[in-house]
Amino acid sequence: MRPFAWLSLFLVAIYFVYGAYIPFWSLWLASRDLSADQIGLLIGVGLAIRFAGQLLIMGKANRASLLIPACRYLALASAVCFLLFYGVSGFWSILALMLVANFIYPTLLPLSEALAARMMLQVKLDYGRVRLWGSAAFILGSMLVGALVKQSGADWVLHTMIIGLLALILCTWLPMSPAPQDAISSGQKTGFLPLLRQKPFLMFLLVVSLLQGSHAAYYGFSALHWKAHGYAENVIGYLWAAGVVAEILMFAISKRLFSRIGYQQMFLIGAVGCVIRWTILASTTALPWLVIAQLLHAVTFCVSHLAAVRYMTQQMPSDQLIPAQTLYAALPTGMFTAVLTMLSGVAYQHSGGMAFWGMAVLVLPVFVLRVPGQKKPLSTHVS
Repeated sequence: MRPFAWLSLFLVAIYFVYGAYIPFWSLWLASRDLSADQIGLLIGVGLAIRFAGQLLIMGKANRASLLIPACRYLALASAVCFLLFYGVSGFWSILALMLVANFIYPTLLPLSEALAARMMLQVKLDYGRVRLWGSAAFILGSMLVGALVKQSGADWVLHTMIIGLLALILCTWLPMSPAPQDAISSGQKTGFLPLLRQKPFLMFLLVVSLLQGSHAAYYGFSALHWKAHGYAENVIGYLWAAGVVAEILMFAISKRLFSRIGYQQMFLIGAVGCVIRWTILASTTALPWLVIAQLLHAVTFCVSHLAAVRYMTQQMPSDQLIPAQTLYAALPTGMFTAVLTMLSGVAYQHSGGMAFWGMAVLVLPVFVLRVPGQKKPLSTHVS
């Protein structure tokens, strides 16, 4: 199977599961009689353990030829972990299992990004057109689960995730041709520590941490917030779907839209979108404004993520892409977002939607920070 088709199917399965998990896992937890601060702690701890899982697992799968085998084993282990949720109850049991599940499953995301980045260099893969299939699957998952939860209860969050994980296992055993090939060495030291000693890369991590971390309150508590203001679960699913529809359109046109715009300008565009979006969510729950805020997901997440991918593929030597992708997943969208999710849980418990104001303030430093470029050998542009 060609890389475009393989990665598209792989992302469809991954993001179908996330379409159930991200918007509605808090509702599944609430159905287990957990409070908002307990839910914030559980989600935050889950995000934090991703940091360790991604660093450890991606540190072992540090060559392109190891990425697909790693995907196979992680998909199987993920299905086993989430099946175990059927037999747990109580805060501490759920916490223990969430630590294990979040150690394993989220690592599939940086693996998919590393595969896509490698194939962008190897076969000139159009990243945006591959990634949009994952976004489409997220819409399907969120809309389906919203309707099922409304009709049959929160147990369908977990049921749907299991179905998606079984499909994911099947996808990983399909052959890819040409297979990912290990990059030609740039002659530079590779691994996490050499990257963390580079000031440009540290500035990159700081900027993307602020942009992606500002989504913490939205990912963790938007469903609870909207439900508390009278919105049914299926409407919440439609709102999440609206955001991802906008994301799909952005991925589809990104290559043309940003062909003459650098990653620095794209980070600024993402920051503007974040300030506007979180201000709206903090100020109102009127449906027209919520729709506008959701459409801004194309800017707050998508443009920011595309800028990060552009920085890494254009500025990093090809044999440093996997460590860079790992740190991008583990720190900004892992550890940093985990801390912010836990803080958002406390804020939401005491002040409700006012927690979104903190997310708007968080991105303000991006307007004055600059991510410098890096020099890399010409030989790393191709392989």
